[in-house]
Amino acid sequence: MAHPISHSATLKGEAKLLAVAGLLLLAIGLPATLFVALQVLHAQDLSPALPALIGGPPLLLGYLACHFASARMARAKALEAQR
Repeated sequence: MAHPISHSATLKGEAKLLAVAGLLLLAIGLPATLFVALQVLHAQDLSPALPALIGGPPLLLGYLACHFASARMARAKALEAQR
């Protein structure tokens, strides 16, 4: 019966790693988006879609990483509750 405990610990470790990666991506994406948006507001020749194109991928990946981290943590807690 040691398998669910180790599986739970593995899921918790993955969740922590995904959460850190997601927060790093969000910490990079948000300031980058705001900086590019400021540049677009001041410059006349830049596309208004530029902030979404530059900041969108890190923000989306960061959100998804945090989402999957919380799903893994919920699954780990459910495995521990079964024990």
